[in-house]
Amino acid sequence: MGRAVQIVSDARATSLRPLFGLAGTPLNQPTFGALLHRGAKVDPIGLATVLSLGYAVAGRTVLAGVSCNEVDVSGFAATRVANAAQIEELVTEAVRNALGSQRPMVLLSGGRDSRLILLVMRKLAIRPSAVLTLAQRGAQSDAAVAARFAAAVGEPIERVAPLSFDGSRELDRHAMQSFQSLEHEWFMAISQMVRARGHNLYGGLNGGPNGGGVTDGIGAGVLSTGSLLHPEAMLLWKDRRIEDLFDWTAAHGSGVSAGFLAAARAEGVSLAEREAVLNEFASVMRSLESTPNPLGMYSLLHWTRRGIGASAYGQLPHELVRTPLFDEHLCRALAAMDGKEALAADWRETMLRRLDDTGIPFSKAESGVLPRWMRYPVRSVRSRLGWIAFVRGLPPALKRLATVADATVGQRRSFDRAAVGLLASLDRSTGFLSEPHLRR
Repeated sequence: MGRAVQIVSDARATSLRPLFGLAGTPLNQPTFGALLHRGAKVDPIGLATVLSLGYAVAGRTVLAGVSCNEVDVSGFAATRVANAAQIEELVTEAVRNALGSQRPMVLLSGGRDSRLILLVMRKLAIRPSAVLTLAQRGAQSDAAVAARFAAAVGEPIERVAPLSFDGSRELDRHAMQSFQSLEHEWFMAISQMVRARGHNLYGGLNGGPNGGGVTDGIGAGVLSTGSLLHPEAMLLWKDRRIEDLFDWTAAHGSGVSAGFLAAARAEGVSLAEREAVLNEFASVMRSLESTPNPLGMYSLLHWTRRGIGASAYGQLPHELVRTPLFDEHLCRALAAMDGKEALAADWRETMLRRLDDTGIPFSKAESGVLPRWMRYPVRSVRSRLGWIAFVRGLPPALKRLATVADATVGQRRSFDRAAVGLLASLDRSTGFLSEPHLRR
């Protein structure tokens, strides 16, 4: 594709971490930024999949000829289900191996995964260099619950405000995430703080006081609570109603609205038709059919590995992102659990009953009767002005798609707008929107 590929190694990487490369070459690159250039061809199925579901699946990317390594699911699950003591040992070793002698920042939410990581660190006598949570309002919000829990275990906590929308930052973040996901723009604020605190490859990781990067709770938790581990989805899978399961997955995911997808095709954007994306999804599900927990494995290897993982692994070097619950040994052990059993008995709850004596409940939702823009008026105004300025500089086809995104209602509006950013970023790198069949 016209450029040499820089090889990046990571001693802690396992086969679960997504790595990219050209067809026929070793897949050991955490992003494919070095493969982007003017004239690089877009993969219509890969791009349509990201827009339809909100994340990439299988080995495809949005670039033709650039692939992501896939996890061999045959024999992936352990041969027997681990008991609670064994799982605790595996989690403890996973945290120990992920952190080593470093003191990372801990990204703490009001949920289970990040709390479990902090509790195991406490068990191992590893103090975080800082505990971070997002700035939110509401007594039951992630931030409020995280603050109460941090106080209960004797850790100060810092609230990190999400960034207002900025067009240049939006273009950069999609490229850093290898165009794999429409969500998790919030990680930009965290990654900026990690860099600002001196967590870098030359100081922090070599023993400096600010070393260790930042933790992220993605990983094995989704084997009990993943996107498809829902009674409705499980019933569709049981009856092998794959097309209905695909529609359910898209409706409950982070993909764009049907109106945006139709408008993008009408503009001539290089997107495969629905049938091709459905076939891709069906192929993925068939590959998981022999595993004890197919829907949990989908969440682990596709929704999490390719979608949610894109923000953490893309916006910071792999060496600065600690994901202990993505440990291969832990995931293999938990993958042995039957899907129904995994849904009925969340393994994290079992661990937290053994480790958490604070009695602090988990977060429910950001409370408040006012709409979000009224709860955060300054940030909302800045974001709106940033979006208007961004759209003003877009080519005609993307300006029209931005108008479609603005007309979308509900949560899909944010995904439609993110898709505009992704397409603009991809065009900046490849020039694919200058193809003659596109509307002017």
